[in-house]
Formats: sequence, structure tokens, C-alpha cells
Amino acid sequence: MGSPSSTADGFVEFTLDPSHPFYAHPSDSPGSQLVAILFNGTDFVYWRSSMLTSLPAKNKLGMVTGKVAQPPPNSPYYPFWERCNDMVKAWITNSLIREIAVSVMCLNTAREVWSDINERFGQSNVSKYIQIQREISSTSQGSSYIATYFTRMRALWDELNSDYVGPTCSCGALPKFIEGQHLF
Repeated sequence: MGSPSSTADGFVEFTLDPSHPFYAHPSDSPGSQLVAILFNGTDFVYWRSSMLTSLPAKNKLGMVTGKVAQPPPNSPYYPFWERCNDMVKAWITNSLIREIAVSVMCLNTAREVWSDINERFGQSNVSKYIQIQREISSTSQGSSYIATYFTRMRALWDELNSDYVGPTCSCGALPKFIEGQHLF
């Protein structure tokens, strides 16, 4: 994935293949905003989903999930990792309102920033779960178009599923049960 090459002055240059996760495309910029709407502490599910769509498109999801490990400082890959880490950290903080961005600025890696935000805002919240359940039960089509009603119900169910706080199982019955509750 990386290859050394010599220049006319004898300097050995290390380059990366564009498919390598540490490769930074010339158009990539730390000032870029990957998602359209800044995360302000609400609608975490939608912000996270947008980020999980954008980061793989840039081949950088592994930087936040841990699938792409930080190389040792003496590795020829380290400067590339360092640049990508800073780029991804900037992309994440650029997608946050100032107050949230400031709270994660001092973290060293994009993975730490991602983990912190997920721990703070992605935790299940029983009261929010109950509130969403109530909203689902009180929502009716009324004079709305069926597509508008369905879209609203789908958004509520998606949010409810992401905030699920009940028991979990490995047999697959629970997701089927929850899906069966989606009555429109």
C-alpha cells in the first residue's frame, strides 16, 4: 500500500496508494463540512447516520471505529496517519455547534472525539424513549398526505430503535418483535 521511491537528489519519498485509508486526496480540506446540518445536541441519530455515510465515502471510517490503528511514531505511515487524524478530527468538529466542538477540541485523536460524542449523546435515555413512544401513539395521519405521515412515523420509529433501552438478545427475536410493533 505504501511504496518508497527515490528523487533526483537522493531523498527517499514514501507514497500511498489512493485506496489506502491514510491517503489524503488533494481536494480534502480540514475546513470541509461533511454533513449539511450541524449537530446541536438533538437529533443525534440523524447526525451520526450522516457522518457514517460521509466518512466511508472518504475512506476514513476506520479512523473513528478503530479498524485503522495508529501506527508507531517510527513507522513511515505515521505522518500520513497524523495528517488523516487531524483531517477527520476537523471534519467531525466542523459538524458540531461551537459549544460541543469546544468540549472535544483537546482530545488527541479523531477516534477519541468520535467516542466522546457517541458516549455523551448516543446513550440510551429512558425518558426520551418514553416520550418517543407517546409521540408515536398520538400521531395520526389526519389531513396529511400518506407519504408525509409515513415519513414522520418512520423517523419516529428509527429514533426509537436507536434509543432502545430494554433487554437485548442474540437470537434475533427482539428485533423481529420491535419491527412487529411498527403499526402505522
